[in-house]
Amino acid sequence: MTRTDDERLQDILEACAELAELVARGHGEFARDRAVRLAIERLLEIVGEAANALSQEMRDRFRAVDWTGISRLRIVLAHHYHRVDAELVWTMASEDIPSLVSALRSSGS
Repeated sequence: MTRTDDERLQDILEACAELAELVARGHGEFARDRAVRLAIERLLEIVGEAANALSQEMRDRFRAVDWTGISRLRIVLAHHYHRVDAELVWTMASEDIPSLVSALRSSGS
């Protein structure tokens, strides 16, 4: 069954909420605990996969969002896992994801 754009947006927001919970544990926990790093990577993949599946019409509703960048991130995490920079993952999860949530909440109406 194909998911609707609204369901995919909800998937993105839910993954972002889970990312926020993991980020709240702090960078020290991220650096120490491989499971936390992998969970963050997986949630970023989910954001990217859901974003990639959105229709152009839905993407156009949120012009402030870098949909191409989000889709490319998923490709790197899923297919080039051996080149993933942990500090870049942390920056995306701790800085870029909150910005994404803000953009989705403010410009989607």
